[in-house]
Amino acid sequence: MLRVVHAEGDAAARGTAIGAELGDLIHRSLDFYRGYFADLGVRDLPTAVAPYRAAAERSLPEHVALIAAMARSAEVPEAELFAVNACEELEEGAVPAERCSSFTAVGPGYTLLAHNEQWFAGDSGNAAVVVEHPSDRVAIASPTLAACLPAVGMNAHGAAQGIHSLTARDDGVGIPRVLVSRHTLDARDRRDAVQRAGIDGRAGGYAHLLAFRGGDALTVETSAGRLAVLDGPGPHTNHYVAPELTTVRDEPGEGSVARLDRLTELLAERPPSSPEEAMELLADHESSPQAICKHADTPDESTIVFSMVCELESGRMWVAPGCPCETDYEEVDLSL
Repeated sequence: MLRVVHAEGDAAARGTAIGAELGDLIHRSLDFYRGYFADLGVRDLPTAVAPYRAAAERSLPEHVALIAAMARSAEVPEAELFAVNACEELEEGAVPAERCSSFTAVGPGYTLLAHNEQWFAGDSGNAAVVVEHPSDRVAIASPTLAACLPAVGMNAHGAAQGIHSLTARDDGVGIPRVLVSRHTLDARDRRDAVQRAGIDGRAGGYAHLLAFRGGDALTVETSAGRLAVLDGPGPHTNHYVAPELTTVRDEPGEGSVARLDRLTELLAERPPSSPEEAMELLADHESSPQAICKHADTPDESTIVFSMVCELESGRMWVAPGCPCETDYEEVDLSL
């Protein structure tokens, strides 16, 4: 059964609650990442994460404080937990960005955002939903892996976000991408979302797929120093598509291209107008070398660790804690 954690108050209080409720999953998750970081040659985690933590502390101190409180409450080293939230920065291009598929769809009476979280199979089984009720900002609901800050999901303003890993030639030291994603999850509207996704001092970029109640949709593609906006609903995977970012982007991976082409085809052939129809598209296997619903054979391969569908007009969310072709979606009690 999907675990749902409600956390209230300031960053320290919320982090303490999340760490207490998800402590067992955090420990299990870190068991995998210790081996993964060792394989990357990253053995002194406190030293490795120090410049990224310093950059985040300057710009997004609340999210750093929440990670620290999670670590204390779960009784794990803070540097290890922060390293998971800076995993893509510590990889430094060691692996191609072949992670996550999403799309938005809008029409009369519905605004949908659907997302498959494609991540390490070694972290499978550690997904939960975190519902945050901050004392001084908007409430959010996010399916996430236990050791990670919320990055995808929806907020009480009627906004939803999907996130996609990207790599570019200007990647460097700065605010880890996951913390930027959590920052953007608070967006009130498209202008606010673009400003948040484009925060100065980023270590690298993501594609932020965004939808807002009332049918507004866009994608914000970022690198460490560049930003482009793609207007309207549609799909995204793990490579830049904005023409103005061609000078900094890495070459697209074959899996990312295959998934984007297949999503584009499905959205043209069977445009979804309900959460159930969106779920069907997320369970598709008809693309190669990677399927939208990707499975893995080894822990270091990527698989779908959770799947999410948000319907913003009704303010409802469904989450499948695994591959959507074989895991039932559960509706989340948001209480936002």
